[in-house]
Amino acid sequence: MKGIMLKDLYENFYIKKNLASYIFGALFIGLTSIFIDTKYAFILYTMLLTIAFGSSTLEASYEQDEKANFNKLQITFPMTKTEIVISKYLLALMCTGISVLIALVYVLANVYLNHMVTLAEALTVWGLSICVSLVFTGIVYIFYFLLGKKIGTIIYIAMALILGGMYGSSTVFFGIESYTSVDTAVRLCFLLPASLAVFVLSCLVSIQIYKKKYS
Repeated sequence: MKGIMLKDLYENFYIKKNLASYIFGALFIGLTSIFIDTKYAFILYTMLLTIAFGSSTLEASYEQDEKANFNKLQITFPMTKTEIVISKYLLALMCTGISVLIALVYVLANVYLNHMVTLAEALTVWGLSICVSLVFTGIVYIFYFLLGKKIGTIIYIAMALILGGMYGSSTVFFGIESYTSVDTAVRLCFLLPASLAVFVLSCLVSIQIYKKKYS
């Protein structure tokens, strides 16, 4: 599994166009967060930081695998189809973990440097972003394994737009405070394990899809 994960990392960060997309995304979030320092933007950027990195690693590797017809070669390796799929999910989890730490630095900066939110509010938003990232990644990965890179990417973009629309509308109908309330912080005790369960379930579903596709 380590070899598959290293290959995917290579395809994500050594191929210039993929590396450029990560750099552009990071610069966009970083620069806009400097000039747009509202609580609305703070929540949005925290979500983006945790979602974008972990959920996009499969897109780049799947594109290269399809171009080289690598999936048919991959199943001849001395590893099971289950291990192949798990390696993809482990890499996503690792990248999500890194992005979660980056997001933590961002939220703490808004607590102690910008004084935009309290520590409790910041950690609540950060916790919510972890939940959203795990669920989003889990759902997107199923579509990539089921439908391939092209349609999977279309669904990825569509889901991102829907998620953005849901966030915008929720701030209108429920208010920004709904994301930072004490009630929301308490609900994280249920939401965090539930989102991890969705991620694990997604992995199990993708394993069955992969086995059927390459049986």
